Amino acid sequence: MKTLSVVFLVMFLMLGATSYAHHSFTSFWDMDHTVEITGIVKSVKLVNPHANMVVEVTEANGEKSLWSITSRGSVSALRQAGWKEDTVTIGMKVKVLGNPSRKEGAKGLAAGKITRPDGSEVWFGGGGGVPQG
Repeated sequence: MKTLSVVFLVMFLMLGATSYAHHSFTSFWDMDHTVEITGIVKSVKLVNPHANMVVEVTEANGEKSLWSITSRGSVSALRQAGWKEDTVTIGMKVKVLGNPSRKEGAKGLAAGKITRPDGSEVWFGGGGGVPQG
C-alpha cells in the first residue's frame, strides 16, 4: 500500500511539472517583441495542445521561406471563440502578428492576431476573446 501511494505521488508530481513546463511560453517565445509577416497559408492543424499553421513568406531578397505559427490559445479556447476548419484555409493570404522564437534564425511565431484577405481579424490566442494557454 505504501509503495502504491509513493507511485501515485510521483506520477502526480510529474504531471504537474510537465504541465508547468509546457505552458512556459516565455522560455520559447520572446514575449517582449512582436513580428508581423505576410504570406500564403500552406497548412492549418487544429490539434492539441496548440493549433499550428505553416505560412510561406516571400522574403525581401525574393526567396520563399516557411514560417511555423503556434497558437497562443488551446484548441478548445479557439473553438469556443468560433474557430472552425474554414476560419483560415490553405492558399489564403494572411498577415500574422506574433511573438518571435527565442532561437536565433528560427522562422517561428507564437501568433496572436491574424488578418484575412477581407481585412477581418481572428485571434490565434492571447487576445480577441481567446485566452492564452
